[in-house]
Amino acid sequence: MPTPNCKRVVLLTLLAAAYGAAAHAQSPAQLPVGKTIAGQTSDAAPAVFRFTAPAAGVLSVAARSDQDISIAVLDVDGQTVPDGSADRDLFGETGNEQLAVTLTEPGEYRVQIQLVSGSSAKFEIGAGWIAMPGFARTGDPDRRPTMATDLEIGQSREDSLDTDAGDAWDWFRVTPKSAGTLTVILRSVNDSSPDLAVEVYSAKDFATHIVRSDDDLQGNHTNESASIDVVAGEPVYVKVVSAIGSADGAYRIASSLIQ
Repeated sequence: MPTPNCKRVVLLTLLAAAYGAAAHAQSPAQLPVGKTIAGQTSDAAPAVFRFTAPAAGVLSVAARSDQDISIAVLDVDGQTVPDGSADRDLFGETGNEQLAVTLTEPGEYRVQIQLVSGSSAKFEIGAGWIAMPGFARTGDPDRRPTMATDLEIGQSREDSLDTDAGDAWDWFRVTPKSAGTLTVILRSVNDSSPDLAVEVYSAKDFATHIVRSDDDLQGNHTNESASIDVVAGEPVYVKVVSAIGSADGAYRIASSLIQ
């Protein structure tokens, strides 16, 4: 008869095996490069495929479904890469999608097939990859949410965007010490007035903003203001991005909290 310690070891082994199997089952499938495979997506969660870029290059993805779908390419933090989404409806069919996106640095990426309408959809997906080391760009220090610059409430700072240099957007992290309404403000610097937008995200989702401002306050393309209710100690993330195309230049950002 097995001893209590033996039973415990067997139980722990079974639990570890079950946990490993579950973790493996939840791991995204490998993006099919050079071939096509079948997949399924739903309104509850998009279908996700992983892709490891060995260098800078161009990733192309095509998908076909009888339902309305879209494609998005996300970086390791879960934000959509520049020009990384498509809902083109090729040939007038909502299930025909194609995307070619430039990846300027090696690393881990995710490709999502999202359902635009309906409850579930089967699809076919395929991808292609061309390494282009000449497309590499030096990454901007605040290009990802996990690399965000801390922005103290009540203080302001100046920054700028330079798309050609790889600085397509800036991320800031604001951590309120008390609950209230947080307002983030953008203002122009000197005579510079790039057409900017400000977006606010939670730490749970860096692909979908909670609030976005592109109001061009006082007739100035840089001036923006976005407000959101916050909880003490829970950080929110602010993204400053070009409103349309490339809008490079300097700006000033500040925040305030009303309790």
